[in-house]
Amino acid sequence: MALFSAAAKGDFLKIQSLIDSEDKSEDSGGVDVNCTDASGKTALHIASENGHLQTVKCLTNHGAKVNVVDANLQTSVHLCSKKGHRRVVELLVNGGADIDIGDKDGFTALHIASLEGRLDIVKYLVSKGADLGRLAINYWTPLLIALDGGHLDIAEYLLTEGANINTYGGQLDIAEYLLTEGANINTCGKGGYTALHDASQTGNIGGVEFLTSQGAELDRSNDDGWSALSLASFGGRLDIVKVLVNEGAQLDKCDDTDRTPLSCASQEGHLEVVEYIMNKGADIEIGDKDGLTALHIASFGGHLDIVKHLASHLEVVEYIVNKEAGIDIGNKDGLAALHIASFRGHLDIVKYLVSKGAELDKCDKNDRTPLYCASQKGHLEVAEYIVNKGAGIDIGDKDGLTSFHIASLKGHIEMVKYLVSKGADLERLTNDYGTPIHLALDGGHFDIAEYLLKEGANINTCGKGGCTALHASSQTGNIDRVKFLTSQGAELDRSTDDGWTALSLASFGGHLDIVKVLVNEGVEVDKAPRSGMTPLCLATGGGHLGIVEVLLNVGANIVKVLVSKGAQLDKCDKNDRTPLSYASQEGHLEVVEYIVNKGADIEFGDEDGFTALHRASWEGHFDIVKYLVSKGADLGRLAIDYWTPLLLALDGGHLGIHDYLLKREATKIVKPFIGFEEEYSDYLRSTFGGDAFPSYMPQSSRPYDPYLTNPRDSSISTRKSIKEKTMIISLDEYSIKVLLSPEDLDKAKYITAEALPRIPPDLKLEKDEVVISVGLKLSPPGLQFKTPVEVTVSHSAIFSNPDKAEIVLYTRRTGSDEFSRIVPASDKAARCVVAKNHLTLYIDHFSEWWIISLIRRYFIGKRLICTPYAPLSTSRDIMNSILLIIKDDFCGVKEVVLL
Repeated sequence: MALFSAAAKGDFLKIQSLIDSEDKSEDSGGVDVNCTDASGKTALHIASENGHLQTVKCLTNHGAKVNVVDANLQTSVHLCSKKGHRRVVELLVNGGADIDIGDKDGFTALHIASLEGRLDIVKYLVSKGADLGRLAINYWTPLLIALDGGHLDIAEYLLTEGANINTYGGQLDIAEYLLTEGANINTCGKGGYTALHDASQTGNIGGVEFLTSQGAELDRSNDDGWSALSLASFGGRLDIVKVLVNEGAQLDKCDDTDRTPLSCASQEGHLEVVEYIMNKGADIEIGDKDGLTALHIASFGGHLDIVKHLASHLEVVEYIVNKEAGIDIGNKDGLAALHIASFRGHLDIVKYLVSKGAELDKCDKNDRTPLYCASQKGHLEVAEYIVNKGAGIDIGDKDGLTSFHIASLKGHIEMVKYLVSKGADLERLTNDYGTPIHLALDGGHFDIAEYLLKEGANINTCGKGGCTALHASSQTGNIDRVKFLTSQGAELDRSTDDGWTALSLASFGGHLDIVKVLVNEGVEVDKAPRSGMTPLCLATGGGHLGIVEVLLNVGANIVKVLVSKGAQLDKCDKNDRTPLSYASQEGHLEVVEYIVNKGADIEFGDEDGFTALHRASWEGHFDIVKYLVSKGADLGRLAIDYWTPLLLALDGGHLGIHDYLLKREATKIVKPFIGFEEEYSDYLRSTFGGDAFPSYMPQSSRPYDPYLTNPRDSSISTRKSIKEKTMIISLDEYSIKVLLSPEDLDKAKYITAEALPRIPPDLKLEKDEVVISVGLKLSPPGLQFKTPVEVTVSHSAIFSNPDKAEIVLYTRRTGSDEFSRIVPASDKAARCVVAKNHLTLYIDHFSEWWIISLIRRYFIGKRLICTPYAPLSTSRDIMNSILLIIKDDFCGVKEVVLL
């Protein structure tokens, strides 16, 4: 086959040509790169065996599978490893080849390379994690097969990398062969292990005897400092221990943690090993880096849950003690054997040590007793035994913690109950003035805290600085503890020595959930520490807005504190706004009254000229408006764009405030805002009559067209608002009615409908569109309704068939310059029903709306209403001419002059 021939020759260009062929049949030259010959070999097998690197790259790049096996179950890696083609091996391995696949005899690529003496490939395969101990047929390992092939360099390398002579049974003939061939008997493998280390650890007594007879280094340490004797002692290999000791191994050779073979045997409970090496003179008082002797370690290692070890450990302890070991000798931390046995809960060892005179109240370097150690871990039986033997229950450590304290902190309720029954002091203070109940709460053990309260513990006991448990819990933000303490009657308003309450601490720390709990429990919200800062001051200073809101909602007062501390009443922010401005805007009447009475300037204007009265009028705070007026606030004060408090009230829909201000100024008229003359004058006329303000109200008796009237015509009111009891907004001058449901009225403070007589320049219409009505602006913007609101508007169009009129709507949100074009449909919330002289809109949200007609077959034109005008007298012989100017957007005509 052409592909196999090209692979054998290394003709990768030919292979590329064959692979690129569209037709995969053999007749056309196309091939499958993974097809096999009679021996099961693929093109990749053949190219790999022959070392053709570029051909191998070509095949793998085009999908050749790297782990395909031939009839002998060998992969391409087997074949190139055998032939010594390292670069091909690397390419295949990097391409995902499995180096541990075995052939029909179990040989891996490492076996093959070891057999053929390919050291470089052996090193590469080992670096990639090849299994050094992999067993093939007849238990052949890579090490053994290297020796069989006479490749001593490979054998030595495999040994240094951790190949174990014991893998294949510790055959001494192999070891002898290695030595006769010049191998180094002390060669180290992985982890610094020599052959003697391996043999000692695995219990190969024959190997140990041979290696020691051949001069193996007895006291050589591995990378962790373990000698052959330590390994044998740790494993309980008594026969090997005897051989090593008899050959002169150091009895007290220490590992990297300074543990001796005796310590290793004691840790694992190997009594016979302990007895033997002690009889040979091992030092029983050598301590490790932590000062732990063999006695400490044996005590520590006596696990109660491992019964079979416990008995042997106890025997070890007895043996060492009988050899007159110092029973109360402490390690570097001062811990004696009784401390360790108590901490581990080894009751039998504790009993034996006590029977041998161990000191019951011996303290370590932290002044902790064996009872403290047992209480810390909850070993009740140990505690009962040593207390009954006379141990003191109220001995404190260097921090003042007794056994009772530590048991409470760690949550051992049965231990706590036992110590209480033995007279432990419920109110005993630590050096930090913590009681057992404090510590139980610190640990989250509410069952213990509840038990101690039932036993008579005082929940309000003060610790350091006068802190109670509630203070500490509020300061650290532990909501569960606070809830528990308040439920148990903790004193809410108790102060620390510095005057801090639980609420002050929680507010300062930003613990909103705790503040809510304390407020709900009725805590005093304005109680201040010595600094004079109330909880509200503390929360404000920390930027804890949620807490500020909670405290304000329950009446917290920061103003008096600030003023009493010399705060500037008229201090301005970057926008020239004073505290009075903010208080007036937010409706805080008591604050307004207080700071005004303290001398705040009520006429102080911000950067836009708005005074406190402007702000209160706009926001609708009637009580503050009345108060400021009573204090002489200027009703006619002009701000930016000629805004007065009066017109701000009107613009904000607060008609009650507007009426109040207007009546207060009935004889002191201020010029209305530019652009608001018609609204203002119309409202004055409707309120006080047409002759109330003749000085500036323009008189007009002529009829008007609501569709083409100039918006500066002062006879027209473009805006109306409603409150709760009204359900219809009517702009009669424009024949506009907005019908609202009572349910919708509850959604806003006020609802305003405004007619828009002037077409905005932002309204860009299509060439076949024309405006047929005034615009309509409904506020507040974006207000949504469950059911569409019905709006009736007169229109100026003439339709041959109003039912078939083609209407589009243009709408935009407040503040936006762009309109959206909507085609009304009967199945949508925004739809339009057209009649002869009016139309009805159904909309589901408030915004700005413009009604447009398409100039199509049913649209005839627009109605024009002209009011005839002629002088009262004129000469008959004089030809009078009338100049008529029509301004409209009909059919793109902007201005037509008719004479």
